[in-house]
Amino acid sequence: MPMGQPSHRFPAQRIRTVLVLMLAAVFCQPGFAAEFVGTNTNNGQLLFISTPNTVITITSTGVGPNGVIRGPFQQIIYVLSGAGAVHIFNPYARIDTTLATGLTTPVDLTMEPGCKSILVSDIGVNKVFRISLATHAVTTLYNGPDKIQGLTYDNNGNLFAVDDQLNAIVQISTTTGAIVNQTSSGSPLTAPEGLAFDSYTGELFATSSTGQMLYEVTTDLGTVTPIPFTAEPTLHGIVSDGQGNLYVVGTNGTTSYILQYAIPTAAEKTLNTVPGLEDIALILIGPCPKVAVGGVEEVCGGI
Repeated sequence: MPMGQPSHRFPAQRIRTVLVLMLAAVFCQPGFAAEFVGTNTNNGQLLFISTPNTVITITSTGVGPNGVIRGPFQQIIYVLSGAGAVHIFNPYARIDTTLATGLTTPVDLTMEPGCKSILVSDIGVNKVFRISLATHAVTTLYNGPDKIQGLTYDNNGNLFAVDDQLNAIVQISTTTGAIVNQTSSGSPLTAPEGLAFDSYTGELFATSSTGQMLYEVTTDLGTVTPIPFTAEPTLHGIVSDGQGNLYVVGTNGTTSYILQYAIPTAAEKTLNTVPGLEDIALILIGPCPKVAVGGVEEVCGGI
């Protein structure tokens, strides 16, 4: 179904019902093709995307939706860069709740181990904020001075980020907010932007916004391996399915795509054409991804 073009044969309520049933089927059953939620930053929309050719508008969001992740109970958590806000959307009840306002230019976010809070990078003030999902309290984890973009945790509860000023991948203390490790100044990183941890390799992967490259980075940040990725000239968000596949948002002018990179074979593939796409999150089975903290697997709790 073309994006934003529901059939006129059905009333709006029936369209909503069909969408909810589709989401429920995807969220609760295995065996589907790759499924995503995404942000259309041009038109202010949350999207449901099923490879290879389905794109459906879930809801309108407001100005400039950017980073997006899944919540602990199938919610969609996203930032509105244009409005300086963070929202959480329940696709079944179709309820949108504001988690935080008063930010400047939030762009990326990640769920914290335990799924009780999220981290949001704000490039307008060069800070990383922690937001409680239960109380909506906002505290500052990283207080600058560098501009931070992509954020991700590994399976041991270590926090990593893209540092624009250092042109590096850094590790940030989850208690003090200090940068405790970084890739060397001589590493072959060019304009890194998106960042994901891949449990299949146990390593980090970053996108380049200018260099037509992916970067594979060891979690000790000692080794950076460039991977030529020529599908599109500009790369943004990146996610891993933990089964040997990376999914990347690539753009060429005004057109955006979901791209797949198969790690074992180094094969590139274009899956969907999605105008305005900025970031994606995989739809996974279960209430919330599991995260290993200190070597012990912890099931993410509720809010």
